Amino acid sequence: MIAETRHVRINKTRPLDKSWLPWGGSPSMRDLVCWYGIWLVFAYSFAMWPLKPWLIGTNPVLLAVLTGDQSTMTVAGAFARVGETPYVLTLIAGTVGMMKFAWVFWLAGRLWGGNLVRLLAGPPDERKKRSRNLLARETPANRRVIAAAVVLAPLPLIPSALAFASAGWVGMSLTTFLVLNLIGSAAWAGLFTGLGFAIGSPAVHMAERVTDYAVWVSLAIVAAMLLMRLTVSLRAAGKSS
Repeated sequence: MIAETRHVRINKTRPLDKSWLPWGGSPSMRDLVCWYGIWLVFAYSFAMWPLKPWLIGTNPVLLAVLTGDQSTMTVAGAFARVGETPYVLTLIAGTVGMMKFAWVFWLAGRLWGGNLVRLLAGPPDERKKRSRNLLARETPANRRVIAAAVVLAPLPLIPSALAFASAGWVGMSLTTFLVLNLIGSAAWAGLFTGLGFAIGSPAVHMAERVTDYAVWVSLAIVAAMLLMRLTVSLRAAGKSS
């Protein structure tokens, strides 16, 4: 009830001062903590990319916990096949890796409701995918649709941050949210660790090969990230001029 009252206050009596912030007026401590928490999640995800080549061939289970990455879960399953690690541990690692930050977006959805959902979805002319259209509306989507989106969030075509924020927006309890997220994450982790278990040694050898050249692979990843950032900045500068 508190979250719903807050949402009405922001959208009706306190319109947004800035389009890139999900609140209006002066932010509370909860606003600031949650806002910076979201940005830390994004920064963490980018920071993990250069680390992947170093761990993929030595400790993919740890990497699966750190990143929740699909290819990493596949390699971890392959390591389980050759007896390097228990299969159940690889499954747990992949599941935890995908779930660990989901609650941050659920909490943000409880705090800011539709303001955050629309911010995550981007400008209206960029909301082209049907999944985005279902979740990014002036009013929240049907609860069953949101529940299904939370379960299916690991799939590539589902905007997971939107699904999690929408769950908070409609007042889904944290327990229900975590159970739904657990079902989807465990199923997805089982699929990719099972695939890696079926592949076995070839996947292990390939991962170890990547780690042998970890320095160069990491440098290539960093260069690609900087190039992408530069391209985005140049496009933004071109539109503003």
